[in-house]
Amino acid sequence: MRQLRKFFALNPAGRTIVLHSFLLLPMVALSLRAFGMARTRAMLGRLGPRADGAATALAPLELARLVDAVAALLRVRCLARSLALWQLLRNRGTSTEVRLGVSKLADGGLTAHAWIEYEGLPLNDHTDVLERYAALPTRATQTSC
Repeated sequence: MRQLRKFFALNPAGRTIVLHSFLLLPMVALSLRAFGMARTRAMLGRLGPRADGAATALAPLELARLVDAVAALLRVRCLARSLALWQLLRNRGTSTEVRLGVSKLADGGLTAHAWIEYEGLPLNDHTDVLERYAALPTRATQTSC
């Protein structure tokens, strides 16, 4: 009931983003399981940017917080959460980068994490994510030999 009150306390743009997130997050999570990251990202890319009044009415950080709140309710993991946020930000014409990072665990294993960078800073994570995870090169930073 508390979540419902929070939802109705949002402005119309916020409510629209929450509703979009409830649809987009499960779709992205299922696509990741069925097709993997490359095909899911390509599919989202084919949707193309479009003017989205709700997305443009909110600052990128506000939009990220709303997507994160829905992702927490749906128990959607970081990669699906980040790809959904990336798509919503693309809809408004905001340039962001999906970042992947790895960290070594105490037992010698690896853990991976995904987040969105906006203007060089993590948007849907704490700024210390750059200290906790070694970011993998992005397409923009990869060079061919």
